[in-house]
Amino acid sequence: MEKLTLLLLLSFYLSSHSPTSLAALVPPDSNQMYDIWRSLPMGHKVDGFLSVGMPVRYYFNVNRSQSTVTIKVTPCESPILWTLEFLTAHDSPEQWGSWQKHWHRAPKALFAFEGNGEETFSSEITSDGFFLLDIISLESDTSFQVFVWDSQDDIPPWPQLPSDPRVDVLSVHDDKVKLSWKPSIGPAETDLEYCVFINKKHNFKTFCATQLNTKKVLEGYYDSEEDMTLNVITEQLQNTANAYPKRSMSLKTPELVKHETKGFFSSHSLSGSQRVCVGPWTNATIHGLKPKSLYYLDVFAVSQKHGTSVAYTGTFAETKTKHKSQVSKLPNDEMVNIFLKNKGVKVIAVDPPSYKFKWLFVHSCLHKVHIQIMINGQVQLSQSLHGAQNFKLGGHSKGNFIISLKSSKGSLGLVKLFTTNNHNNLPFPSLPSATNVSVSKRSCSSATLTWTTSGYGIKYCIYARHIEQNLDLRLIQKHQNSCLSTSYRSPAEKVLCRKGGSKTLIEEHITDLKPGKAYLFDLYFIGHDNTTIKFPSQASKTHEWCI
Repeated sequence: MEKLTLLLLLSFYLSSHSPTSLAALVPPDSNQMYDIWRSLPMGHKVDGFLSVGMPVRYYFNVNRSQSTVTIKVTPCESPILWTLEFLTAHDSPEQWGSWQKHWHRAPKALFAFEGNGEETFSSEITSDGFFLLDIISLESDTSFQVFVWDSQDDIPPWPQLPSDPRVDVLSVHDDKVKLSWKPSIGPAETDLEYCVFINKKHNFKTFCATQLNTKKVLEGYYDSEEDMTLNVITEQLQNTANAYPKRSMSLKTPELVKHETKGFFSSHSLSGSQRVCVGPWTNATIHGLKPKSLYYLDVFAVSQKHGTSVAYTGTFAETKTKHKSQVSKLPNDEMVNIFLKNKGVKVIAVDPPSYKFKWLFVHSCLHKVHIQIMINGQVQLSQSLHGAQNFKLGGHSKGNFIISLKSSKGSLGLVKLFTTNNHNNLPFPSLPSATNVSVSKRSCSSATLTWTTSGYGIKYCIYARHIEQNLDLRLIQKHQNSCLSTSYRSPAEKVLCRKGGSKTLIEEHITDLKPGKAYLFDLYFIGHDNTTIKFPSQASKTHEWCI
């Protein structure tokens, strides 16, 4: 029955696509031509939607001054069939406004493709005329993208795959997989980034197939059903194959995100999936996987400027069986998220220093935690911690280092840990003694923020948000995640970002505020590898009247 339906749809499509039937459907003197055929802009991505069995048709005109034209069609959720034809025009370009009169001529078939992969077709321009693009979905309603380029410059508007487009699996463990891929070839783009997509269903051939809402970029995803809390770490690979520097780079570590499938991932088709973009890095270590599970892994090179992308050849990996161990080990030079359960204690082992000392960065994101450090069974440190702090460990090159963490309030907690043998590798080599911001010198349109800096070269950013006066400000200040990055803020709320200097006390005067309005000010410190410390929010109201 399915084959019969498919044959009927194909027959309808082919008959309606023939020049004779099209001419009969839309006579040359009819204005309905513009209701059926849509114009394609040159050099801009076009997003479209297909109802099953209902073709979508486009056209664009060319002239002999354009040496070559390239068209790129990208299916999203379902396979499509698309064909390309050329209709010669014998008039001058100035007379192309009434191009229906050319319709009695038979277009020349150029190219046809069926499938769910991205496909590109290029053609030399030998005469003036029109390209006619016909797209149809034969399986289900779906989305697609089209990009037309006339090759006026040498830089293509989409990333280019390397000669070897495979995604290599470097290592597999019970809870993590390490990936690597070759960089995109061609001129380097400042806006080019790589995105890794992982799921348990199958590999995806196009970037738009991994997203159902392109307006919302999700860098971390938590699926309670699949128990999938992922962490992506990148490493700066050397030119020598399989050779790594001592220091690893943590980029865009995803935060814990509330389980919510509406507006981005389909709970039916993409449950337990995650997409993480790692910037320009060509490798990623994906943590937080379930043991003895099969995962499909895809990598996409994405041009943020043009909205175009290209897919590498995807791969898959099955994680190993977990060997139970009472104490997990904290890796060197990698940021690790530690989730503390209600009234639970987390115990982590740390390798002894390679030479004299070892440094530990601890950042409690939500509220106070109790940390205890033991060396060779002796307690070296026991204190409550809120916010971020560096600790110096040493004196026992062969010692047994054990870290214990417990949520002070007996509730869920989130702690970031980073350990290194090199002080300069710390996310923040120096930290302020206090993470407090004061608001002073208020007027009807301005206010001054003052805080203690954390040292030369550390970047800081200020964000301001207008709030309603009846909002419970105590609740805002009480429930905050000091690990949240600026990527969760609207660009419109950004006031400034600067590098810190040698001053120990910094003042920033915020202007362009509205009289008599309440504002919530947020200060962020951004250290190595985009590690973020968010200061407690400060609320302040401008004066009603200007003097």
